[in-house]
Amino acid sequence: MKNPLKSAAFLLATLAPLPLGAQGLTLEFLTGTALNLPTGLTVRQAGFPDLSFTAHYDTDPFGPGTPYYALRALFWEGTEAWEIGMLHQRLFLKDPPPDIQFFAIHYGYNFFLLGRAWRTGDFTLHATGGPILTSPENRVRGRVYYTSGGLLGSGYHLSGFGVVGSISRDLRLGERAFLVLDLGLSSGWTWDVPVVDGSADVPNLALHFQLGFGVDL
Repeated sequence: MKNPLKSAAFLLATLAPLPLGAQGLTLEFLTGTALNLPTGLTVRQAGFPDLSFTAHYDTDPFGPGTPYYALRALFWEGTEAWEIGMLHQRLFLKDPPPDIQFFAIHYGYNFFLLGRAWRTGDFTLHATGGPILTSPENRVRGRVYYTSGGLLGSGYHLSGFGVVGSISRDLRLGERAFLVLDLGLSSGWTWDVPVVDGSADVPNLALHFQLGFGVDL
């Protein structure tokens, strides 16, 4: 799941349990960036006192690691839909304290989402939530952790849960294809992000600005 194609395959593989009587299916792929609001960060490491401070993060959407992106599948019944999706958020700690040389979750602060969507006029409202899988890279007190272990040895760790709400607008390109503009807010609570000989609590609150492509099937 460290690239959009693998994530898309994972998302499609989860569609079967959703309502088979839906009147239509919409698939969307989006990219963009996020503005991360200041949040608390706590790092625990055996043999040392905890580090707790207010953290500021960059998203750097197309920098090192996997680019920022989001996926959505919507099963429509009239103007309402069941929605399944994924948001690949990226976090780079800015101005870390001396004991933290580097701290990033750029291979994925990944929201796996299930929820509802509603069409109202030219807009669609989205409300979703679900688990967060993280794949971090960090160097704390000179000890380097790099995206290892986790679920089935994938480097991804079940670290918490989150919610995402957004409003989107479709710009039609034809009968089935369209562009998507999306403005969203995410809130994540994670308390088991790995560091060497320890773990970190990494909550995140962010505004998301996305542009993408969709198709009605």
